[in-house]
Parts: sequence; structure tokens; C-alpha cells
Amino acid sequence: MHERRTFLPLPHSKQYLTPNMKLNRPTARRSRNAFTLMEMMLVLAIIALLIAVGAVTLRNVGEQAEITTAQAQINSIKTVIQSYKNHNRKYPAKLEELVTPPANAKMRKSYIGEDGITDPWGEKFQMRSPGKKSGEAFDIYSMGPDKRDGTEDDVYP
Repeated sequence: MHERRTFLPLPHSKQYLTPNMKLNRPTARRSRNAFTLMEMMLVLAIIALLIAVGAVTLRNVGEQAEITTAQAQINSIKTVIQSYKNHNRKYPAKLEELVTPPANAKMRKSYIGEDGITDPWGEKFQMRSPGKKSGEAFDIYSMGPDKRDGTEDDVYP
């Protein structure tokens, strides 16, 4: 009472097919072990787009940070100028007098370092007396990123 099994040979193979087994036939869907060239190019294009957007955004943030830094430095210089005036009873004729006071100054000490009167773009801050923009005794400003006086990117406090 032993059941007899039949084995059919598979074409071009040394394997046998039993009646309970199904023959694996090639289908249109194959297992995928790698990405296609189009998929890789699409991913690289998306990454390049994200980098470009990020670079533009960071550049704008960097420019705004330099402008904010210049405005903070201008406010510090104004405070130093007031201190100079309190000690010497007059405003300095130029910003360099805050670094190296003139021989006729009553208080002959340095009020600020050389880098304290230099803007983020490497140029000296400008002092205009009497002040036109602020209506005060003097204006302190930076010529901005283009390093030219009187242009729209000049930085005031």
C-alpha cells in the first residue's frame, strides 16, 4: 500500500518535477537587485536641487549676519565716541582718534582697538560730522559689501 510516485524530467535539466510541484516559468517581473540609471539620475538631480536651494538660503543668511554685525559695531562705536567726548570735552575729528588719541587730547588712552573701527567687509567705518542721516552731531556708517560710499547697501544703525 505504498503509493507510487511519478517523476517527470524537466527539459534541459537534471531535476525532476513531481506532480505536486509547479514549474517556475520566467515572468515579466524579475527580482531587482540594483537601481536603474534613470532612478540614480533622478536622485542625483533632486540632491543637486536641494544643495542649490540651501546654498542660496545660506548666502542670504550670511549677508544679513554681516549687516547685523556692522550695525552692532556702529552702536558700540557710538558709545565709545560718547566716552571720548566725556573725557575730552569734544567729539573726535575722525574714528582713528579713538584708536590713537591726538597729542592735544586730555585723556591719551586708546578707547578701541583697530579692529573695532573695521567693518565686516574689511573697510574702516565712516564718520560724518555733522550727521545727515541721524540728525545727531555725527553719523557712523559702513559702506557695505560693495565698499562704495553713497550706495544703497550702506549700513547705518
